[in-house]
Amino acid sequence: MQIQISLLLDRARPETLTAQIVGQMRDAIRLGRITPGARLPSSRRLSEQLGIGRNTVTRAYETLLMECYVESRPASGIFATLPPLDLRPTLAPSAIGNAVSRYRMRGVMPSTPAPLSARTGAANIPHGPAPVRNRLSFDFAPGRPDQALFPLKAWRRLLRACLAQGAAAALAQPVDPFGLAALRSAIATHLASARAIVAEPGQIVITSGTAEGIALAARLLLRPGSIAAMEMPGYRPAAVAFEAAGAELAGVAVDNEGVIPAELPPAPAALLYLTPAHQYPTGLVLSQARAGLVIGWARRSGCVIVEDDCGADFRYEGVVAPALAAAAPDCTIHLGTFSQSVGAGLRLGYMVVPPALVDSVRVAKALLNSGSPWLEQAAMAEFIRGGGFVSHVLRMRTAYRERRDHLLAALQRHFGDVEISGDAGGLHVFWHLPAGVPDAATVEALGRRARVGVYSLSSGNVCDPSAGVLSRRGIMLGYAAQAPKQIEQGIARLSDAVDDALDGHRIEFGDLLAWRPSVSGAAPGPVVRRGGKPAPWFRQKPALPVPLPRRAESRAMTGEGAGEPMPVVTGLYRYPVKGMSPQPIDTVRVQAGKPFPFDRVFALARPGTAMNAAEPKWAKKGLFVMLMLDEGLATVRTHLDEATLQLTVLDGDRPMLAADLADADGRAQVEAFFHRLVPSLAAPPGVVRARDGHFMDKPDNVVSLINLSTVRSLEAQWGLEIDPLRFRANIYIDGAAPWEEFDWIGNDIRVGEAVFWVDRRNGRCGATNVNPATGQRDRDIPGSLRKAFGHKDLGVYLVARTDADLSVGDALQRPRGAVARASVQKDAGVSVGARTFICRGCYYIYDEAQGAPTTGIAPGTRLSGLPTGWRCPDCGSEKALFRPHGVDGGIGKPLILTE
Repeated sequence: MQIQISLLLDRARPETLTAQIVGQMRDAIRLGRITPGARLPSSRRLSEQLGIGRNTVTRAYETLLMECYVESRPASGIFATLPPLDLRPTLAPSAIGNAVSRYRMRGVMPSTPAPLSARTGAANIPHGPAPVRNRLSFDFAPGRPDQALFPLKAWRRLLRACLAQGAAAALAQPVDPFGLAALRSAIATHLASARAIVAEPGQIVITSGTAEGIALAARLLLRPGSIAAMEMPGYRPAAVAFEAAGAELAGVAVDNEGVIPAELPPAPAALLYLTPAHQYPTGLVLSQARAGLVIGWARRSGCVIVEDDCGADFRYEGVVAPALAAAAPDCTIHLGTFSQSVGAGLRLGYMVVPPALVDSVRVAKALLNSGSPWLEQAAMAEFIRGGGFVSHVLRMRTAYRERRDHLLAALQRHFGDVEISGDAGGLHVFWHLPAGVPDAATVEALGRRARVGVYSLSSGNVCDPSAGVLSRRGIMLGYAAQAPKQIEQGIARLSDAVDDALDGHRIEFGDLLAWRPSVSGAAPGPVVRRGGKPAPWFRQKPALPVPLPRRAESRAMTGEGAGEPMPVVTGLYRYPVKGMSPQPIDTVRVQAGKPFPFDRVFALARPGTAMNAAEPKWAKKGLFVMLMLDEGLATVRTHLDEATLQLTVLDGDRPMLAADLADADGRAQVEAFFHRLVPSLAAPPGVVRARDGHFMDKPDNVVSLINLSTVRSLEAQWGLEIDPLRFRANIYIDGAAPWEEFDWIGNDIRVGEAVFWVDRRNGRCGATNVNPATGQRDRDIPGSLRKAFGHKDLGVYLVARTDADLSVGDALQRPRGAVARASVQKDAGVSVGARTFICRGCYYIYDEAQGAPTTGIAPGTRLSGLPTGWRCPDCGSEKALFRPHGVDGGIGKPLILTE
């Protein structure tokens, strides 16, 4: 049942009606006036209720959907929902301005301190795990270790041994607030070899984690009006603790060598908080030269350095630099934790304090608590002393290095040349978003909607009062808790979410720039759409509005004639100018490891992009003028001569422009022509050429192939005709069975004399929704694929293995041992009456009757009976992410392909 919404719109206010609707509905959902889960009025009904245009309501719903305050359920409607805590603003704009002003980098403490929550934004700090309404399928939370790697057997054995050896007396007696002597002795021995810190056990304090160590240091060193210096951006809980002690924060900027000594405050500071081994959040390492300068400054000013050693246990490249406490034990408090190396649930950390502060720390510790539990301390002492801790960290380091490599490879595959910091160690990397990708907050929101957790600085427990480029364009990606398959699948899904938002015109061009230039010229005009407006992007419509008669199958597909049908190449296409019309060819010579020849070598960059025209880099498609984004391009066809670089633009058969792309004047003519053709552009686009690659939607060197029998099977199932050129492939084949190409993945095929490796499926994006003949966005191909089959894949990507000629009419030889299938049955591979479950990470179907033999699960094994550590064979998701599926699974009858 739809609820009635009370909204008061005032046309006299400076805010647009869309902004007023968004603001009032957001507040109503946050304050509980609209209950999460309540069905909201449709855009048509709400527009009638308010007496305004439907487009205004549509834009408001789009904004709320992007911010995760509403969700769209196909065939059901639009429903109110609450975003995760880390995506909700908790301060009013005025309070935010006050909080930022109080975070002055220099200045005098105000005489009357503001409340802590207003000064530090403490309300934004989650006290424990943030409840997420829809559990994330792929969560790249920074600093989170893999629970499956916890040494459970060894820990159980250690606990039993400790309980068997004088546990009754130990558990009955009060513990030393400084901690168990055996554990402090073991930590002292470990730190001497691992971090070059020479300290007596009496200098070591056992804490319940880094947070308690920071709180102890703040209580010990800070007084109202004192200065606490810390790196900015920096760890937000530390900033909260320091301001809670009444200190004024002095932010110190960081660069590629860590904290900048010249930015240290000139006034005497009581405390300097640093994360030198893996700076939080950027992952930068403090250089040895900088470390010496910082130590010298601290000694001269009488400042105590609080060294948070997070990330030091995991170093993948080079040698771990000695800790600051090793070089300056007289003025450094060293903080360590077992949260990342063993487990946060143990609540065990430690402090190494200078000898002069030992007595003061003992008093402060006794005031806070009486120490940590004996049993966990005793077990950890034996774990370290027996060598198990070092062996465990080495195993984790190997596993996490592999996952880091998978993350970097996945980012490069889907986002091109990525700028990363912090990849040499730690459990997360800091990703500097490239041009062509929206701001961090938008990427985070898009990821959440796709059930992929990525973290901007605001949601990653980072304090950055300047709200500079790192906050706007930085994403934190933790990889330790994700299996390699999960990492690859999660980044692919994030890339798809960004692409889908670009395809649906849901992201403004200005949001795709790493910097925002001022573009001279006429203001952008309205986007010209041919044939009417597209359906609102949040309303998923299937791709089958009008049933059409089924086209006859080819002889090769029906299997008429003797012998096994032989697939043949029926078409070869290249797209010399990205986003423009296809150019058919009869023959081409492919090269090993190279993209399809003369394909997407030119592109029209949108005005304002920070793209070097001489050496342009690959970028996401939102930075280019393309048919899928600019429907007006459908009115013309382009042809580019490979030998002369002469570009001809035609309207039907009538030439409209002939220009030489090798000549500056010719490029200027092309730019001016397409500016007239796409009047929404603020200025002429720029012609760019990829000197060492291409401008395909994926940055790797792949060749795309479409099986026409698969397309015809979709036509028969959906009852409409599908132009195969929607898929903009290089190679079209006929004569194979529908969907047979998926069986070739991971094998070689021979096409004529050329050998190709079948690399992976081709996930389709919103570009397929555009009719190549009219430019209208008249279909939802990816959504219909998902509903019918549980995925949006169609066609495959190939990698050339040999240099050879490829021609229309060439025969395709299947992988050795592959058998052609005449058809693919619906629900094939799912037992009749069996209980089935679908993975929310990748749509893998677990059939209890069949089990999962590839992972050692016998037929007949119930989902509840699977081992605790069992993961999805396709994406590595935990079994907790599987939900009942049955025959139709709520997503339409899925086509389950047999393996």
